[in-house]
Amino acid sequence: MLTLERIKEYAKTDRIALVNRDESLSFAALDARSDAFAAWLLRRFGDDRTPVILYGEKEIDFLCCLFGALKSGRAYVPIDRTVPAERAAQIVADVEPKVMINFGGFAPETGAVILDAAALAEILRSPPEAEPQRSHWVSGEDAAYILFTSGSTGKPKGVSITAANLEAFCKGLLPSYPAGEGGVILHQISYSFDVSGCAVYAGLARGMTLFTIDHTMTENIGVLFAWLKASGLTMWASTPSLAELCARSGAFDERLLPELRQFLFCGEVLTHALCETLAERFPKARVLNAYGPTEATVLVTEAEITEAMRRDARPIPIGRPIQGTKLRLVDGDGREITGDETPGELQILGASVGPGYWRRPDLTERSFFIDAATGLRGYRTGDLCYRRGDLFYYCGRTDNQLKLSGYRVELEDIERNLAALPGIARAAVVPVWKDEKVQYLAAFLLLRGPDGLSHLKRTIRLKRQLAERLPAYMIPRKLFAVEAFPLNVNGKIDKKALAKRLEEAT
Repeated sequence: MLTLERIKEYAKTDRIALVNRDESLSFAALDARSDAFAAWLLRRFGDDRTPVILYGEKEIDFLCCLFGALKSGRAYVPIDRTVPAERAAQIVADVEPKVMINFGGFAPETGAVILDAAALAEILRSPPEAEPQRSHWVSGEDAAYILFTSGSTGKPKGVSITAANLEAFCKGLLPSYPAGEGGVILHQISYSFDVSGCAVYAGLARGMTLFTIDHTMTENIGVLFAWLKASGLTMWASTPSLAELCARSGAFDERLLPELRQFLFCGEVLTHALCETLAERFPKARVLNAYGPTEATVLVTEAEITEAMRRDARPIPIGRPIQGTKLRLVDGDGREITGDETPGELQILGASVGPGYWRRPDLTERSFFIDAATGLRGYRTGDLCYRRGDLFYYCGRTDNQLKLSGYRVELEDIERNLAALPGIARAAVVPVWKDEKVQYLAAFLLLRGPDGLSHLKRTIRLKRQLAERLPAYMIPRKLFAVEAFPLNVNGKIDKKALAKRLEEAT
C-alpha cells in the first residue's frame, strides 16, 4: 500500500509527520508506534480481522492506531468524539468490534476490549518483539476503512473502502499536489469524513507534515489565526466553508500564510465569491476544486480554477476525472448522455469505486454495479451534473427535492440563485416542517460585507431580486444574515444547527 510504504521510507529521515498544538510526531515515531499497535493486534487476536473502532478526535496517537490497524490487516472505523452518543452506539453495534480505542467521553455497551489513552500509550511505546511483516498489511480488496454516513432511514450506513481503492485515489490525485516532496498540509477535516484522506493518505505519501486544526480552534478566529500563523502551511485542503469563515477577516491573506501555494476544496459547492476573494488575497496560490462521494474514495475529479472560470456565469466546475477514473452521465432511463450541457445522473467507474456498504447487500445492489462494457466497478451517485467539453459541472441531487405547496423544490437551486445576487457570498436554505409537511423555507445568508440595510429592508430587496430569477413558491419566506455559518464535524454548513436557531427565534 503506497502510503504505508512511503511512511517506512520517510521514517529513515527526520521528517515530521504530524503537528498537533504543542506536540509533534515524526515519521519515525509514527512508523514505530503503528508497528507496535499492529504487533499487539496480531498477538492478541491472531487471524481475526474484525475492524477496529477508533473513537476520538485529533489525538496524536489516533494516527498511529489508524496505520497500526492497516499494518495488521484490519480495517478501522473512525468515530469522532463530537458524534452524538446514540449514533456512535449504533455504529459500534453494527461493527461488533473485538477491540476499541477510546480516547475518552464514550461508554458503549460492547464486549470489545476497550483501550483508553493510558493503556494505549503503553502498547504504542513498547517496541514489538518482531516488526509486522508486509504480508500482514491490508492489500488489494482488503477493507482499509469503513466510514459511516447518513442513511435515508436515519440509521448510519457504513461505506467500505479497500486498500486498492486508496491506492487508486493517491495515484490519481497526487499529480495535482505541489511539485516535490515535503511541505505542510492543513489537517482540519475529521478522520470520520473521507476528505481527511487528502492529508492522511495523499499528504503523508508525499512526505508532508499534517498541521492539525481541531474544532475548538475554529470556534475563535483569533486563536485559529494564531495557530495558522505558526503553521508554515503550504497546502490548504478543506471544505469551502472553513475558508469562508476565515475570509470574513481581512487578516486572512498571504501575510498570514506566506508559504501557501495551493488550495484544494471538496465536500461543498465552491462559489465564485470565495474564488475571487482568494485570487485577490493569495495571488501566488492555485485554487483547485474537486468532487467525490465517500463511495468512490474521497475525490474523483479536480480542476484548477482560472480567471475565466471565475468570470463565467456558470457554476464553478467540479473538474475533470482524475487518472484511472471514468465518468458517465445517464438519463432517467439509464441511457448515456453524450452531448454537452445536458444534465444527467453522474456515474463513476474505476478502481477507486468501493465494494459497497458494510453488511447491507440491499443498499449495495441499488447503488453499485459492474459495467458490462468495461468490467469496471461503478457507482450511481444520485448527483445531477452536466458536461461542457472535458469539464463537469454539478447542478443538484436527484433525491434532494421537497414538496412545497404542491410543487417540487430543489433547495440547491434556490441556494445557487441567492448566491448569485449582488452582495451574497453563500446561502443555506432550511425547510421548516409542521405535521410532516414543509410549511415554508428560510434562508441564511453570508454577506460579502456590510450592506447598511436593516433586516426588513434587506429582506424586501432580496425578495424583489429573487422574483426576477425564481417562481414565487421557491422564494424563502424568511431571510437571515449571519456573521458565519456553523460548521459540523465534517467542516460543512451545519443545517441542523441553523434549523435549531430558527426554532429558537420563532
